Amino acid sequence: MNPQPERFKPSLSALLALRKGFPYLEPQDLDHPENDPHFGHQSWSERDLDHSALIDQPVLVTVHGFAGTPFENAEILDWLCQQAGYLPSRIMLGAHGIGIEHFRQASWQEWQAPLEQELKALHRLGYRQIFLLASSTGGTLALELLKRMHFPALQKMVLVAPLIEPYDKLMRLSKWVHHAGLLRAIPNGFDDASIGHWYREIPMPAIHQLDVLTRKVRQSLRAGLKLPRGLQTLVVQSRHDVIIDRRSALLITDRLVQSHVETLFLDSIWHLPILSRRSDPREEAIKNWVYRRVLDFLQRQDLPPL
Repeated sequence: MNPQPERFKPSLSALLALRKGFPYLEPQDLDHPENDPHFGHQSWSERDLDHSALIDQPVLVTVHGFAGTPFENAEILDWLCQQAGYLPSRIMLGAHGIGIEHFRQASWQEWQAPLEQELKALHRLGYRQIFLLASSTGGTLALELLKRMHFPALQKMVLVAPLIEPYDKLMRLSKWVHHAGLLRAIPNGFDDASIGHWYREIPMPAIHQLDVLTRKVRQSLRAGLKLPRGLQTLVVQSRHDVIIDRRSALLITDRLVQSHVETLFLDSIWHLPILSRRSDPREEAIKNWVYRRVLDFLQRQDLPPL
């Protein structure tokens, strides 16, 4: 079984049982000790090299989703860099991939900070062509950031299952549940083999922060979100995603009012169709097809300005 992270669908009895705390808190569940450095934070701007000799090469920045790590995007990033020679930048969201207490207390602004810092740093270094690939909540954070800040070198953005409307509405009760002290956390829904890439426990304060973020971005989109005219966006969304309501993709497509937006709907059951599914040939074929479509989008010549 492959992981479906960010699941908010525990049974009522399971939720009530969690009122006294999470039933299994093991150090290896919380601190990600077996995280290969390949899946950690590796921003391109922090590398000790002569950046001035590389500023004409495109940098591909990836950012992962809620309660996860750069593992989500590592395979597609490696493949794209092998195919097209992009300079890789793996961003770990703030307060992720470390102890659960830090994650429990962090705000969504803290999650977003490393992405903002990397884009600013790449511009200070003089890079002229930047692409961004964001999965799930990483896409939500990217949209909020780009509403506030303009990065002229950012030319293309790929959003994989961006979270605007959650499939399950429990998240919208998180403020009440948190302040009432009914729940400390809910279990994340994936197999044990994936521990080390996502948290097993999802703290209620973190879910509340996610709710605050998605409400903010939904409001911006409904009002008509204006991103830089030259920025081109590809949205990739599984039709049968049980974490993200596919209306998220439609809202982005309809409400990025001055941007070129393409939407790719997939006949897939997975929240993250960019992860390998070697035990499922059809889903693996979908993943490979998505990789080629993303590469085509990134390599395509720029459209004339709107």
